[in-house]
Amino acid sequence: MPLPPFSAVLCCRHGGNVVCAWAVPDDCDGLIVERARCPNADSGCDALPVVGVASGGADGKSLEDSLRRFGSCVEVAFGKLLSGANMMETLERDGLYMALSTATAYSIEPARAFCKVLSTRLGLSAALRDSIELAVHEAVVNGVMHGNLEVSSDERETFSRFQNYCDQIELNLADPELRARRIEVFGTWDEAAIMVSVVDSGAGYDLKALAHNNNPNRKSGRGLTLIGGLSQEVTIGDGGRQLTMRFDR
Repeated sequence: MPLPPFSAVLCCRHGGNVVCAWAVPDDCDGLIVERARCPNADSGCDALPVVGVASGGADGKSLEDSLRRFGSCVEVAFGKLLSGANMMETLERDGLYMALSTATAYSIEPARAFCKVLSTRLGLSAALRDSIELAVHEAVVNGVMHGNLEVSSDERETFSRFQNYCDQIELNLADPELRARRIEVFGTWDEAAIMVSVVDSGAGYDLKALAHNNNPNRKSGRGLTLIGGLSQEVTIGDGGRQLTMRFDR
């Protein structure tokens, strides 16, 4: 089966040092992956990729195709391979994993592609799929805006300040360091529940201060409340950079 142009892999045949597939993009120094349960380990190995790599930017279709075929999509952006520490554990559990730049996550709808593939794999009801998609979308938006781009939601509190909020987003998106930051989305599941995590590369936040900022009249910053209403459990870790949601099946 020919490899689509957005994908790349360098896969070691499990149990040995034979490299069974080569398709590394020009702007990627190299990616060597050997999974404990390598799908290419049998005698009829047809050298399919075990990690999908998006070179030159990912759009919604290539993201969905990569997740569907390989269970992963890792972007090569701004001279960096954006795979993170959560990739291999997720793939070993036959989960779904993607790592995108701030710029790409801002410009497409990664939650839609992620949840479409998740729903197909697990045969989710439309209601559960929609709940997961909305929660993941909100978590990604929070991670991109407030984590990676470091834009405060306080600027949306009044109409007069909203333009400042929009201007700050555009300004920070033009910053090479901020637009290249990684955001990870990954999910695993069992018979009882689905766990989806979103990890940004920002500075994190004070969890105690957030817990005390519960003004019901706030016009922004209520994403966690929405996510909590859509999921059965929300866990925040890594100083506010990782948000994990549990959805009962």
